[in-house]
Amino acid sequence: MAYTVRHTIDTDVDTAWNLFFDDGLAREMLKSLGDVAGFNVVEDRLDEDGIKHRRVECWSNVELPSIAKKLIGDGSYTEIGAFDTRLKRYKAQCVPKQNADKFGTTFEVTLHPIDGGKRCERQIVVENKVTIFGIGGMVTTMLERVQRDSHEHSAKFLNEWLKSNSPT
Repeated sequence: MAYTVRHTIDTDVDTAWNLFFDDGLAREMLKSLGDVAGFNVVEDRLDEDGIKHRRVECWSNVELPSIAKKLIGDGSYTEIGAFDTRLKRYKAQCVPKQNADKFGTTFEVTLHPIDGGKRCERQIVVENKVTIFGIGGMVTTMLERVQRDSHEHSAKFLNEWLKSNSPT
């Protein structure tokens, strides 16, 4: 099941992309959520075609019910992404450490200038695939809700950070 979210980010496209790839800022954002997750960037390279390749190992610090642990393990996954520096588009897939044949998420992030380029609209297109008989729909709905909340939080966090860190 696919869905799209859009948020206005109160800065220009290039600055927004720089913030998107700022690991320190991402760690601050996670901390603002109560230290519910963490990550390590294990690959970050630019190839000869101008594609930035990233591989990020992600984990959750949230205690999960035993039934959830049986399905998804500890919630850890690998994000394998590529940023096209010419098209300014990031595409990635999230591969769970457990049951990758039953779960998966792909997403694409684009930023479009608005307000004469002073701000931008962030668009994230997400597709979740869950192939578990009987509960796939429920799990997909839960994933979407959690992801939408996360995207909303990140937009709010970025705009608050920009407001308090912009030169006056």
